[in-house]
Amino acid sequence: MSNACKESRSLLAIHLIEEQLRVLPVSIAMILQPAKAGESEAGNAPVLMLHRKKKQAKTGSAGNIVVDNAQATTVLDLQASNKTLHEGPLQKATYLRVVISNALLSIGMFLKEHDLGSMRTPEIQFLDHVMDAILNANTFKIPQGYIPMATFDGLVIDSSLTGKPLFGDGEQEGFMEFGDAVALLQWLAHYLHKERHFVSGGDAG
Repeated sequence: MSNACKESRSLLAIHLIEEQLRVLPVSIAMILQPAKAGESEAGNAPVLMLHRKKKQAKTGSAGNIVVDNAQATTVLDLQASNKTLHEGPLQKATYLRVVISNALLSIGMFLKEHDLGSMRTPEIQFLDHVMDAILNANTFKIPQGYIPMATFDGLVIDSSLTGKPLFGDGEQEGFMEFGDAVALLQWLAHYLHKERHFVSGGDAG
């Protein structure tokens, strides 16, 4: 990969990470804030409607008929989701895990897709194993004999973690806290900024 191409991809990765870091506080705050009085009562929760692309009329197959009859919006049941969130203390941990895991996956997959994951720093190897655990139902599956090279800020991944949860659920402790995940994203953004400046300096020289 040329330096110019690598720098361009690093910029895209930085944009993605910083975008996730801007949105995460809003998502996390919405999950952690207490429910307002009467918010979950029938008819009080707002309905979330997301627009869909308009489709040209088609005839012929049953599939086309279904497309023609598709609604112009998709409705999300905020009331049901909010009710589930506040049913018990463990639900907040589940919701936070989903939101933060999605951010980790999107960034990790971007790095792999654009060959930025080939920068075999301990922290990027750490992210690889975190992604594997997320995709394995929040559970580590580390091969026996794995030499621990994946580390981040004192957290070390080794084969003893096999079968253990990545994030806790409010009862069982996890390997990472949610704050560790956000710190990892912040570290990645900082690292890629430095890496980009290093590549630019190399080109200039």
